[in-house]
Amino acid sequence: MKKIFRFFNCAALLFGTVALSACGSDEPKQGPTYGTGDTVYEDKIIYDSSKEAYAVSVKLDKDKSVTAVSCGRAKGDKLEFGVKNQVLTLQGSFMEQIGSGEKQITVTYSDDSKEKIDALIATKVITTAQEFQDINENLKGVYVLGNDIDLSSIPNFEPLGYYYDETSTKNDYFHGILEGNGYTVKNASVYYCSSTTSAEEVYNNNSLFKEECHQSGNNIGLFQIIGSSGVVRNVVFDNIKVRGKTIVGVVAGNVSGLVENCVITETCSAQMGTHFYDNDCNMGGVAGIVAGSGIIRNTICLTSNLTLPNTFKDYSSDYIGKIGNGWDHTSQPNNTDPSWQFANVDRPLMNYSSGSPVDSGSKEIDSNGVQTNGKYAFAGKTWGVIENCYAISYTNTVYEGQSRDICFTQTHLAANKPGSGDTDLGTVIDSYVKTAAELKDSTLYAAYDTNVWNITNGNYPTLSYPVIKTYIA
Repeated sequence: MKKIFRFFNCAALLFGTVALSACGSDEPKQGPTYGTGDTVYEDKIIYDSSKEAYAVSVKLDKDKSVTAVSCGRAKGDKLEFGVKNQVLTLQGSFMEQIGSGEKQITVTYSDDSKEKIDALIATKVITTAQEFQDINENLKGVYVLGNDIDLSSIPNFEPLGYYYDETSTKNDYFHGILEGNGYTVKNASVYYCSSTTSAEEVYNNNSLFKEECHQSGNNIGLFQIIGSSGVVRNVVFDNIKVRGKTIVGVVAGNVSGLVENCVITETCSAQMGTHFYDNDCNMGGVAGIVAGSGIIRNTICLTSNLTLPNTFKDYSSDYIGKIGNGWDHTSQPNNTDPSWQFANVDRPLMNYSSGSPVDSGSKEIDSNGVQTNGKYAFAGKTWGVIENCYAISYTNTVYEGQSRDICFTQTHLAANKPGSGDTDLGTVIDSYVKTAAELKDSTLYAAYDTNVWNITNGNYPTLSYPVIKTYIA
């Protein structure tokens, strides 16, 4: 009877939900393995933690049996990993134990050697316009683009991040990761008002933005401010149209974190109302400001569509009863007029100390040694670092000023703006404006990673997509 019972017990193991290779065998249990048609990552895993737990597979460097997998405190048991044909498959129950962010999974082989596998554990893999806009719901999240994102279904895109003023406790910047994976974000209108010539509608509470902190028009881009720990990488920005009052860029008003391996195409545009004759308030094709902690590298800006009005009329209750050195104020002191007109021109600053505007006799000179109207090809003002970046060259023609070649950026010179710091700041390394022909010269991009970029002579570089490579089993 004991022998008969043993036979049926073994049969239950063989034909039930768990099977051993031999009845009573001491061989180790095997976890999940990939199936035909499954996606296999070549060397880095993306895992979408917003989904119900699922298995993920990655190619291994070595053709050996695996005895353990771990990531920090997360340790996989024997049924949470399996290997077939040099492909490691990890069960979702193990992946769920790993917190979001950039991680490394340690694989231990039977000979006690180890391999590190990079993993990006995403808060969400973004596939729709609304999911992209909803980054504002969690600005510390880790996001990966799963395909091109067309934002045209959103009438006016609300910038990502919230900036009220320099000291506000309500400020909330983007401190997460946006991994573009080589895909494109396209077709967005990011407009603080319907015109760059006047802020009257904003003054009358008719801004096109919903959020109060965006309505001022300060620090405007697809991102308002990329915070010091924020990362935006491997993204193509196409047909992104941005309009702000001051400190404006296609990607961000202010970059305090990292922007890397991005392309801003010819179809993008940026419009700025005024820079208030203020050395810090400028615009650029990529960013209005690269702050002291900011880094932009290996990024190409192909748009020349940056515009300023000849004059800008600002409206604020702060102007009532005042005169100053902006440009002109239509009424005398103690007036009730809330408007003030500024000119975006290479012209002397006006001195109002006598009550009437008087030519001050000087013009602002930037770090390039030229007069500025606040418009730059790549970044409006750089306190931080720009490295191996390029922008298309063109002529900058200003109202009542002399035409000149556009400058790449300006750095902070203490002599120009001591109120913003008494030390010269800003580092620009191997970054220039270039003609279209020069930008198509493959030798320019020696520092670019060819695993990320497609670089061929005679063409603009393009991002490889997906950057994180996969194949179908």
